[in-house]
Amino acid sequence: MKPFLISQLLFILLLAGCKIDHDKKVDRSKFQFEIGDDSELFFRNVRQVFYDQSSPDGTWQAYRFSDRYLGNERPIVLPVIVINWLKDEAYLLIDTNELLSEEGYLEVIISDSSTSKSDTVILNQRGRERMLEFGSHLYEAIQANQKIVVKSKGFLVPILDEQIDREAFRITMSDYYRLIRVF
Repeated sequence: MKPFLISQLLFILLLAGCKIDHDKKVDRSKFQFEIGDDSELFFRNVRQVFYDQSSPDGTWQAYRFSDRYLGNERPIVLPVIVINWLKDEAYLLIDTNELLSEEGYLEVIISDSSTSKSDTVILNQRGRERMLEFGSHLYEAIQANQKIVVKSKGFLVPILDEQIDREAFRITMSDYYRLIRVF
């Protein structure tokens, strides 16, 4: 009887752990790019297995969430965790698929149906601070279950509408926030 209770308890804990950081708020005052030894160990030993890795020159590594949409039938905006192991720093790269790659910049409109408010967020210059801020706006919109559209070829097209897209974005951002100690 005891092994059955223990296995049930472990199963409940496992289910509760699957939604790690699901409801946490972003504290922008904690934004920085240095990674600590503890957060690096957690990422390497626990979270890294959920990512596809690439390292063109060996000094930094890019991590893309493995369970993401890879097609080109709909526009996609995805965060990529980039770690510079020599500097012990982590950056966020905002990546798109081919449908948005021709755009000179990303213009996203986030709207809340309950308040009828909308906010336009633009990423027109690259840079670690700008990409982190842009990604954080999208993360918060996902957390609040808001509608997100992107300007593509003059039209407003929904993005992060599918559950797989929202979860890939949310999980990557949560892992990044944990890595730089925002969470």
